[in-house]
Parts: sequence; structure tokens; C-alpha cells
Amino acid sequence: MTRLSDERLAELYTGTLRLVALHGFDRLTMDQISEETHSSKATLYRQWGSKTALVADAMACTVEDHPDLVDTGSLRDDLHLMLTADKPEGVEDGALIGALLHAVRTDPELGHALRDQVVALGRARIRAVIDRAVDRGEVAADCPGIDYVPQLLISQVVLQPVLDDQPSDDDSQLAFVDHALLPVLGIHP
Repeated sequence: MTRLSDERLAELYTGTLRLVALHGFDRLTMDQISEETHSSKATLYRQWGSKTALVADAMACTVEDHPDLVDTGSLRDDLHLMLTADKPEGVEDGALIGALLHAVRTDPELGHALRDQVVALGRARIRAVIDRAVDRGEVAADCPGIDYVPQLLISQVVLQPVLDDQPSDDDSQLAFVDHALLPVLGIHP
């Protein structure tokens, strides 16, 4: 496998995700990616083997490049920061998210790759924040809502830009934390 520099990979991933947002996953071709990213098609196929693998890696990179766990000492503040911190490039792009949501319904391989490479890491990070809150005594260890928080938080991050077609503001995200996430955990601010 060819080793590309981190800078070159970032360019390739950014260009690929821009094309997914512009054309949709289904209509995107390796020729378009090759032209947009100034890469040879042979290099793209040698490195990734398929458009699906390339797009999945590009999305995984957005999660991997995002800072690790927040730790403010307060569950409320941690959840708010997770929702309002600068998102990796593309994550607040409603067109990209919309294209990927459509694509996972028609391309099971892409859906599986995104769940394994992107969603699983997001769930693990959210669960670690909740586990710290349990350790601090903010949340009961046997709270039945614990398992639902990752899904709710990820849904807010993914669907909000699609539904509203714009990034949300800090106040609306704090309201989501206060009125949706914390009550699920038995906390009523």
C-alpha cells in the first residue's frame, strides 16, 4: 500500500467529502475524485480498492482528527461542549450528512463501514463521558437511560444540520442537553 503524507490524505479526504456533498454518494465516481483531488485513479484503487472504502476512511478521519474526550468536571458541561465544540470538517454540512444518510440505505457496505469506523468511536467517547459522570455520582449507575444517550447525542449532531439546514447555536444545544439528554439520565436542571 502506498504511504501518502498526512497533508495529502487530508486533501484527498476533504475533496472526496466535498464531492459526496455535491453529487451524492451514488453518483460519485472515482474519475471525479481523481480529477478533484489531482490523484491517479490507479493510486485511489491501489490505496482503497473502492469508492466505499475511500469515503468511509474520509469520514473516519473526521472523527479521528476530532479532539478526544472533554472533561470539564460536569456532565452538563461535557455534553454541551461535545455538541458545541468545533466539528471536524464536513460534519456540520447538511448536504454531506444527507448524502451519506441516503447512501447507507442503498449501500450496505458503506453503512457497515461507517458504523464500524465512525459511529462506534463516537459512541465510545460519549459512553466514557457518562461513565465519568457515574464515577462522580452525577448519574446513577443503574439508570436505564444511559444506553440511550449516545444515540440521542449522535442523532443531534447528525440530524440537526440536515433538518435545520444550518449549524445550531450554543443556546439551542444547551437547551437540548437540559431538556433531552439530562432528563434521560434522571437529572432535571
